[in-house]
Amino acid sequence: MIEHSARPEWKLREDGVKPEEKAAGLYRFRLNVAPKTTERLEVNEAKPLYTRYELNLVTSDDIELLLRQNSINAEIEKALRTIAAQKKVVADLDGTIKEQQKAIDQIFADQGRLRENMKALKGSAEEKTLLQRYTKQLDEEETQLDALRKKKQDTEAEQKLANAVLQKMILELQMDVSL
Repeated sequence: MIEHSARPEWKLREDGVKPEEKAAGLYRFRLNVAPKTTERLEVNEAKPLYTRYELNLVTSDDIELLLRQNSINAEIEKALRTIAAQKKVVADLDGTIKEQQKAIDQIFADQGRLRENMKALKGSAEEKTLLQRYTKQLDEEETQLDALRKKKQDTEAEQKLANAVLQKMILELQMDVSL
């Protein structure tokens, strides 16, 4: 009888030799050995290795690295690429929202400057012309602001929907793969 330690995280492989008995922390294998001969018993064990990735953080570069390492198969690659593409859609929409907010903030700053200039005017004929010009410019900027706000709201709604699609894709992704 040959005793082999049964290590907690290690499992005997299905294609390997089976033990005759199992005891606390041991496998016992029976091996018949003829007199004056040597026999070899090979015990094949496997330890499951797990790598955890947070799908919200996976990038296209990460996918390429996993492919080069042969850590993923075609099915996982396809699922990860789909998620990465959706993440890009969400990120692009986020960038658009930030640009729209920047434009809105710029108009507000410009309007503040115009209002300060209007307060400084005393009332002469030239100043009245300038006041009319500032008023017209403020009116045009208000129209721009309304359009930008509407556009930003639409983009935010689109981003919210794209993000919901992304989260659903991540939640629905289930794979049990042995490599």
